[in-house]
Amino acid sequence: MRHTTIRQALQNVADNPTMMTDEVLVVPAHELVCRTLFDIANSPMTGKRGAMSKANVARRMIFDRMAGKRRAGSHPATRRSVQVAFADMTGGEIGS
Repeated sequence: MRHTTIRQALQNVADNPTMMTDEVLVVPAHELVCRTLFDIANSPMTGKRGAMSKANVARRMIFDRMAGKRRAGSHPATRRSVQVAFADMTGGEIGS
């Protein structure tokens, strides 16, 4: 059996949303757990009480494992900075 981390298992399920085979007995356990976690996070049962809370917990678990947690007081776990560029719509200098 090949060693697989939680991040690799989650990324594998995110990259391949459909299972390659219908036989559940040959699928590794980590893939079944990750597929169940993604299923709970992406399609909560709206008729059941507490389903949205359960979906939010599943989303938080996926996000923490994929992006990583941060220490208190540090910057959020982002990989790129966001910049806003303003275009000059005045047509030049005003009042010349």
